[in-house]
Amino acid sequence: MTTLQTRLETHDLVAQEGPKALGAFYTDDQIAQFLVWWAIRSGQDTVMDPSFGGGVFLRAACERLTELGGQPACQVFGVEVDAMAHRRAVEDLCSDFGVRTQNLPLSDFFALDSTVMQPVDVVVGNPPFIRYQRFCGDARRTALRRVAAEGVQLSELSSSWAPFLVHSIAMLKTGGRLAMVVPMEMCHAAYALPVLDHLAKSFAKVTFLTFRDKLFPDLSENTFLLLAEGKGAHSTAFLWRDLTNADRLPEMQQRGHWRVPGTHRIDAQTLSRGHERLVEHFLPRKTRDLYRELRKLAQVRRLGDVADVGIGYVTGANDFFHLHPDEARMWGIPESFLKPAVRRGRALLGLRFTRDDWRQALETGEAGYLLLIEPESPLPASLRRYLQKGESQGVSKTFKCRMRSPWFCVPHVHQSDAFLSYMSGAVPRLVANHADAVATNSLHVLRLHAHTRLTRDALAALWQTFLTRLSVEVEGHPLGGGMLKLEPTEAENVILSLPPVTNGELARLAEELDGLVRAGNDRAAQEQADAEILQKGIGLTQADCRLLHEGAATLRERRYSRIPRA
Repeated sequence: MTTLQTRLETHDLVAQEGPKALGAFYTDDQIAQFLVWWAIRSGQDTVMDPSFGGGVFLRAACERLTELGGQPACQVFGVEVDAMAHRRAVEDLCSDFGVRTQNLPLSDFFALDSTVMQPVDVVVGNPPFIRYQRFCGDARRTALRRVAAEGVQLSELSSSWAPFLVHSIAMLKTGGRLAMVVPMEMCHAAYALPVLDHLAKSFAKVTFLTFRDKLFPDLSENTFLLLAEGKGAHSTAFLWRDLTNADRLPEMQQRGHWRVPGTHRIDAQTLSRGHERLVEHFLPRKTRDLYRELRKLAQVRRLGDVADVGIGYVTGANDFFHLHPDEARMWGIPESFLKPAVRRGRALLGLRFTRDDWRQALETGEAGYLLLIEPESPLPASLRRYLQKGESQGVSKTFKCRMRSPWFCVPHVHQSDAFLSYMSGAVPRLVANHADAVATNSLHVLRLHAHTRLTRDALAALWQTFLTRLSVEVEGHPLGGGMLKLEPTEAENVILSLPPVTNGELARLAEELDGLVRAGNDRAAQEQADAEILQKGIGLTQADCRLLHEGAATLRERRYSRIPRA
C-alpha cells in the first residue's frame, strides 16, 4: 500500500497534529500508474505533482518517462509542505531516479506564483482534502486570493481541494494535461460549481471516471478520477464513464489508447450551473428521462417553493439547556421559560410529532424542555439559582455561550411547521409538528410560506411518494457509513407532487400513512402515497411509479455499497 497524502496549509499544523492532520489516503499503485500513463504521452513531457507526499505519483512519472526515453532528472517537479514526507520522498526520488532536489521544493503550493514558474506539460496527483472548518485563516485567504488572481472566485465555504485544483491548472502549458484523484464533492457541492465552470473553459476535453466500488474502501470520502486535456481550449460537454472498480484501469492501459471508451456526454453548462447533478446519470436512462420530465410539470414543485428549510438552534451546552420536566419542577423554573423541544431525530416516529410522542421521547432523552430566556426577561430567583449552577460548572465559558450576551439566551429558536431528519441511513423523515415543539440543529426545521395552500399534514403526506424518495437521493449527498445528508439548500431542491386535491383529503391520507409508518410498514405507506398522489393525482401509471421506486433503490444501494470497511 502506498500513501497518497493530503496536506494541510501550514507547517505549524502539520507539526502539531502529524499524520492525522494530513488525512492520508491509502491505495495501491494502479491508480497513480494509470493517471501517469494517461497523462504522460511523450518522453519530452515535463510533469508536476503539486502535493507529492510519499512520492507515489512522481515515482510512477519517473518510470513512465524512463520507459519513453525521457530524463526524469530534469523533467520531474513536485511540491510538498510536510517536512517529514518531503525528506523521505526526495531521498528516494533523488537516489533512484536522479531527480534534482531543486525541482522538489518544500513549500506551500499556494506560495508558488504560476506567472513566474516554468509551466509543465502534465500535472498529476491527489489534491489535499481539508473541509472549510479547518481550511481557515491566512491559509484560506492566501489560497482564495491566488485563484481569484487566476480568474476564479471561490466561496469561503470551499474545501482545500477546490483552490488547489484551480491553481494546478494554472501550472500547465497550453495543450497540457491534468490527471487527478478528486472528491465527489466536485459534482454536488455548491461551492464547487465555479471549479466545474473553470474546467470547461480551460480544456478541450474533460473526462470523469466514477466507480461503483470506492477507490479508497477504508475511508469515508468518495472520490473519482479527473482527466483533462488540451489546456487553453474549452469544452461544451463533460465526458463520463462509470466503472465497476479500479481493477478496470489496467485494461484501458493495455488497449494502448488514451481515449476512454464508452463515455457519455453531459452538458457542461447544465452541470456547472447546478441545473443537474452527476448522480442523475447513475440512473437507468428510462428512469432518468421520466424524472426529468416530471420535474418540469406544473404539478411538481420544489420543497423550497412551499417552505423555508433551516437548521435548528445551537445551545452550546445541550445537557444544561435541556431539562426533563421533573428536573424543571425540582428547580422551580416557571413554565414561561420552558419550551417543548426535540433533541434527536429518533424521536420522530410517524408523519406527525404529537405531545404524546414528545412525552414518550422524554424517557430516552431524545426530547425535553428547552430553557428559553429572552434577553430582557426579569429572572426569578429559582432561575437565577439554576444559571449560577451552570456558571459554576463552566457552561458560560463554553465556546457558543461565551460568544453571546447574555450567555444563557439561546438564539435562533424558531417555531416550525415540520421537522426534517437531514442525515439518514434509509430515508430522511419529514414530520408535521403537532407538539408546538422546537428542535436542535440535529434536525432541519421547516416553515410553510404564507402564500402556500398546503398544511403541515399535507406536506408530510406529499413527502412519502417514490418521486420524492428518488429526488432525495438525487439532491442529497452520501457520507461515510452509507448515510445520506441533505443540506438546507439541497432539501429545498427536493421535488414534491402537488395533486389537485383538498388539504382535507391530504390530511386524511397523512393520518392513514402515519399509522402505517408507525407500524413499520413504510413500503405500504409509500405505495399508498403513490396510488393517491402520483397515480390518481397527476396521472402516472404503476409502471412509472415502479421506475421511480427502482431508481431510488439503485441510488440507495450504491450508497450502501460504499460503506467503509471496518
